[in-house]
Amino acid sequence: MYKVLNIFGVIFAIWFALTSWAWLYYIALYISYPFGVISLLIDFYSPFSYAKSTIKIILYIGLAVSIAALLAYR
Repeated sequence: MYKVLNIFGVIFAIWFALTSWAWLYYIALYISYPFGVISLLIDFYSPFSYAKSTIKIILYIGLAVSIAALLAYR
């Protein structure tokens, strides 16, 4: 069961990384950040260590892309 949750965490983290650049009309707040938060919660509360480091790396990449896009948008 926890392996499935971590797989969903990886999928949500990938979605966050792919859509976090969309800051036109603050779309990232609605289509990207909820999935990033869900993925982060899965990473924190899952007792199974499968793919935890992968989730963190993808979330860091998505956050860096989001900050860079936000700075470029401004």
